[in-house]
This record gives sequence, structure tokens and C-alpha cells, in this order.
Amino acid sequence: MPVAVAALLTLAACGGGGSAPPDPARSLGPTARSATTGVDDATGSKASSQCAAAVRTLRLYTIENLENVARSGKAAMEKAHPGLTVELVTSATSYAGLAQQLSTDSAAGQRADVAVAGLDLLPEFAGRLGAQEVSPRLLRASYDQRLVGLGQIGGRQIGIPQQVSTLALVYNLDVLEKAGVDPGSLTTTAGVLAAAEKIRTSGQDVQPIDIPTGQQFGQWVLNTLASSKGAPIQGDDGRPRLDTPQAREAAQFLAKAATYGPQSTDPTNQGLLRFGYRKETAMTVMTVESLAGGLKFIQDQGTRGFRAGAVPFPTLPAGRQAPVARGNALTVLATDRCQREMATELVVALLAPDVVVASTESLSYLPVDSDALARLAPFYRQYPQLTAFNELAPSLVAPPSWAGARGPELPQAINNQVVRIMGGADIDQTLAAAQAEAESFNQ
Repeated sequence: MPVAVAALLTLAACGGGGSAPPDPARSLGPTARSATTGVDDATGSKASSQCAAAVRTLRLYTIENLENVARSGKAAMEKAHPGLTVELVTSATSYAGLAQQLSTDSAAGQRADVAVAGLDLLPEFAGRLGAQEVSPRLLRASYDQRLVGLGQIGGRQIGIPQQVSTLALVYNLDVLEKAGVDPGSLTTTAGVLAAAEKIRTSGQDVQPIDIPTGQQFGQWVLNTLASSKGAPIQGDDGRPRLDTPQAREAAQFLAKAATYGPQSTDPTNQGLLRFGYRKETAMTVMTVESLAGGLKFIQDQGTRGFRAGAVPFPTLPAGRQAPVARGNALTVLATDRCQREMATELVVALLAPDVVVASTESLSYLPVDSDALARLAPFYRQYPQLTAFNELAPSLVAPPSWAGARGPELPQAINNQVVRIMGGADIDQTLAAAQAEAESFNQ
């Protein structure tokens, strides 16, 4: 694969460049300034002057491909507080690895003040890792408060969502038009399968649809579809529900889609190559954060490229958009009062509009800040396919957050069962087996 292609297919680190917060001596309490309802200060919380003078070091943990975002927060805090050092720990390569690193370092006496947590790992942060509650009232007035529920565990605000993504169905408009398919029909799985049939019989020698299963996409798609009928695969009580009629209907769609040809494993290095470079597939599944990079990849091929479109992942028939989110949240682990105040200010700095803008331009996550969204107007003019996803914020559903010692293993275990279904295994038997496995893992 050419080096340029490989570079485009690799998820790049987010860009930074944060601005310095206002006067650090401002109180954490409410001010007389105008602010959005439910927010104490339009500019976000700042540590008291007493704590700003007392705290000399903050320690921030994140994963390595978010290092540039972390550096933006570091620069903002150190500029606002001369003499403060923000230490960065960025060696972990995954959210699960970061959680383990935090546990190990804590046992060795290494304090963490702020850490990035995968949304599905928030129960672990709320429990074993001791994350503190953070009130959404302490955020900037421009922060999108519709997203805060994604960071709640048991009604407690454990994390503040920083980067949020969901699934997209991406299509080759040239292929669809030749097959007589209206892209507006791709809002439901019935419409997608009807389009696949038209493409199959259009004489274009292209596989109608590819649903990659790697990176746990299989269970994510299953969950998103079941959620569209009001029954995501984890109930409000935290228990698995993989044997519902909604999960069965979702599995039936996946099994049918798999009959149109071999499905990719890796969604980026294989799925995007098949769709965007070799033009072997007419429709595929991508994450919102990789969508801008995928569209750029297609556009940069010049005459080899094609017109590409994207829509939020379809619902089951008679369903509604309730897409399952994936991404991360910022957590405060500091317990000392002053460390906690300064850690909260660091969270606000990491969510500064210019940091969110740079991050979105690098990886097209949903912007979590309305000021950032306004500044991103040129970006969305370049990639208008992304605009529909910004309207999903009110309907996003938190990903499963499985409890139990083996809870973190469950997404992959469920994904393996989805792969079996797409390979032709009996749907009812496989979902029953998935339910039993999930129940045993979730003890």
C-alpha cells in the first residue's frame, strides 16, 4: 500500500493550541455574568486564588494518540498559572491499558489528578479508580449539555465527554445512481437491503454492502440497531439483553447483509480500502471520527475518486435514531480540595473551543462545544456529509458499561457471536449463547 494511503488510513493524533483561561483568581461560585441556564460561569470554573497558589503540580493521564490535546491543556494551564507544572503520562495505547496503568501507578503511590476514560470504562473509574463527581455547572456555557448524560454512572457525573462518535453508513453515490437507488431510502435497514438488491442486479460487479466487524464494530452495529427500537443490549439495570426481539431483528439484518459477499474485518485498513480505493463495495460502515479522513482519502484520488455520501446508521423499520455513542470522557481523580479545584480547571481548559476545533479538524468527532461548532463552519462546508451527525446529540445512547471482573471482555465476546451470525450460524441459538455468556461475564 502506498505510504500516502497508509497515512490517510491511520487515525492521526488530535491537534492542539489551547488558549489561556481567564483570571485564575476567580471564584468557583456563581457570578453575576450572563450564562446558560444550569451553568455557574459562562467561562467555566477556575480554581480559587488560594488553591492556585498552593498547587504546583498536576498529573494528567491520557492515551498516546491524544497527546496533542493533552499538550494544549498543559500549555493553557501553565500560562494561566506561572510556576505550575502539568505532567503528562501518555504511554498507554488504549483506554483499557490506561485504566490498568492508573491502577498500577496508584498502588505504587503515583497520584493522578485528571485522566481520560473510555465511555464504556466509566464504571471502573467510578469504583476502583475513585473518580470524583464533576458538576456540569462548572463547564463553559458553550459546552453542549445534551452530552453530559454519556458521562453519568448511576446518576453521578463521573466523566465529562470530550470526544464523541457514532456509526455512519457511507455510500458510493455513483454506484447508487446507476442502480436507481435514492440515498434518501437508506434511513432504515429495509431501505438498505432494498438498495443492496438493486445494486446486486445492476450489472456493476460491485458488492452491495460491507459491514466490517473488527474493532468490535459487529456488536456496536447490533446494539445501535436494537437501540433504535428502544432495547439496547444493556438494560437500565446493567444486565445484558441479547435475546430480545429487537436484538433478533438486528441480527437478521446483519445475517442478510453478509450474504452479499465477504465482510471486512478491519474497518479502516481493509474496509476503507475496499470501498474508497478499490471500489469493490457500494456501501460500508465507518465511525464519525474517521469519516472526514475517509472522505479526504476518496477526494484526493482525483479521477479515480467518486462522489461519496454518508448518513447516520439506519434504524430498524419503524424505529427511530437512538445511536450508541463511543468515545471518551475527562475524569477528575484528585481528592485533595485544592488539587481537585485545579484539576477541574484543567478539564475546562481541555474542552476550550479552540482545542475542540483543532481536534475535530484532525479527527471528525462530534464537537462538544457550540462555540467550536460555529468556528468549524469552513470545515463543514468542505465535508457537508458530516453535518447530519451533529444533530444526533440529543438522541445519543451511552455504550454498555459492563460490571464484573470479566465485564471488560464482554464487548469482544459479543462481537465474536455477531461474527458467527454473519457467518451463517443459527440466530436464535447464537443470541441465546451470547446472552448466557454475557450473564456469566457480568457477575
